Amino acid sequence: MSLLALVTDIKAKHPLTLVAAALLLLPLSLFAIYFSTTPNVFKDSRRRKLPPGPAGLPFIGNLLDIADSEVVRDKARQWHQKFGDIFYTKIGGTDYIWLSSPKAVRDLMDKKSGMYSSRAPTPFAQDVASGGRRQLFMQYGPEWRNLRKTSHALLNFSAAVKYQPIQDFESKQLMHDLLDSPSNFYQHNRRYSSSVIMHVTYGYRLSSWKHPLMTKIYTVLDNLTEMTAPGAHVVDSFPSLARWPQWLLGNWRSKAEKVFQHDSKVYLDLWNELKKEVDEGTAKDCFVKDFYLQSPKSRGIDDLLAAYTCGGLVEAGSETTATTLNNFILAMALFPEAAKQAQQEIDKVVGQTRLPSWEDEKDLPYVRALVKEVLRWRPVNKFGMPHCTSEDDWYEGYFIPKGSVVMLNWWAIHYDSKLYSNPEAFDPSRFLGHELPAADYINVNDPYKRDHFTYGAGRRVCPGVHVAEKSLYINIVRTLWGFDIAKSVDVSGNIVTPSTAMVRGFLSVPVQFEVDIKARSAEHESIIHDEFAKAEEEGIIFR
Repeated sequence: MSLLALVTDIKAKHPLTLVAAALLLLPLSLFAIYFSTTPNVFKDSRRRKLPPGPAGLPFIGNLLDIADSEVVRDKARQWHQKFGDIFYTKIGGTDYIWLSSPKAVRDLMDKKSGMYSSRAPTPFAQDVASGGRRQLFMQYGPEWRNLRKTSHALLNFSAAVKYQPIQDFESKQLMHDLLDSPSNFYQHNRRYSSSVIMHVTYGYRLSSWKHPLMTKIYTVLDNLTEMTAPGAHVVDSFPSLARWPQWLLGNWRSKAEKVFQHDSKVYLDLWNELKKEVDEGTAKDCFVKDFYLQSPKSRGIDDLLAAYTCGGLVEAGSETTATTLNNFILAMALFPEAAKQAQQEIDKVVGQTRLPSWEDEKDLPYVRALVKEVLRWRPVNKFGMPHCTSEDDWYEGYFIPKGSVVMLNWWAIHYDSKLYSNPEAFDPSRFLGHELPAADYINVNDPYKRDHFTYGAGRRVCPGVHVAEKSLYINIVRTLWGFDIAKSVDVSGNIVTPSTAMVRGFLSVPVQFEVDIKARSAEHESIIHDEFAKAEEEGIIFR
């Protein structure tokens, strides 16, 4: 008797038996899927020595614990307090190891950077939606090192100094925009950061928030934000499922292909236009010009990879800087005593008859400390910085499997009361002893002497740290010099405390909030107008 005939006979004579068999087969099938796609102690007994961590659910692990991006930073701190400086979670089929002390970060991400510098496989985000070309998601290897070397050469300290005239000009427009329409500060900060990184990368200014390129940039950033949230796509949580028919998983491949078609066109159009301008001799000095003149094809970098490499700088430097500047505005409204102390220092050093300059920075220790405190108080994303192990490892008796996502848990570190007294408070004075730039503290031997961890660690530390630091300094010092920032007052005369909530997604973007921004005096206002008018007349002058 054939199998089909046997099933038909059972169905006719014993229908309940068939139902019972189906009910039994379902959990067995699910278990088989779970066993085949998820690392477990039956396959590897060393997993009994994983770090401690919160209990998760079968198959999905702790995915539901972090499904709401707003709770992740609090969970990360709670788990650190409960389980220690290194703890474990499972998100889908992926192991997550959370490093929650400066020592753990130094010991693993810095000292063992050769095996802690990769990225986890992401079939949706990298393989399809990025065409395998996005450096952010690229696994550690020769291709990534080649691109990283190029980025470092064009964004190191010496190169960053070359870009200061761009930041100076855009900062003067930002001050002018704050005078003209202070209630739109949120967009003004985003315009500034996008214009700077677009000019540094492609040589294009974005003089208005309504510039057509601004729309293109933020549609790409929206796609990136969506795909970077943990658990956003099943195949990125369970990479082995990428071989399954896509219709079983919500047609993920088709969705990723649409993202790729959109994003790759934006970046290829920019790349090809710059190549044309360089060939014609009309291109302005910028990253892409230098990159193209180095003949990337001779080093195995095709046009699509080159386009994504340049676009990646825009992704890394636009919304992150804008987010930090808007969080600075929020902090000044919530903690006015810090703003007043900074203004007193600025008035003493700079006075009230000129804008602060680059040369003033060395004489403004409290302002430098305030920049560091903004980054400690609000790191740039809600989750921490993910690396991935390329080999099995052991640390302090714990097993760390190959392919684990290792998180730099900066929310736990930055809010550890043993490291930062009264961590909930915004207190720049805690950094008055940290006189060096953040880039210099990244490589200090004693990890407990670092200022903060927002720029990352190891070989995947932020390559644009020097450019970012300059942007934050010049805008924060000039905003504090020229403006008073306070909580707004509603029509009934009630003081409105701005929300500290963040926009849904990966980055620590504050929800749009209202504050009162006013020029400190008519003289300050006049100087800002005059400086911007002069800047527009002269243009951006490279010295």
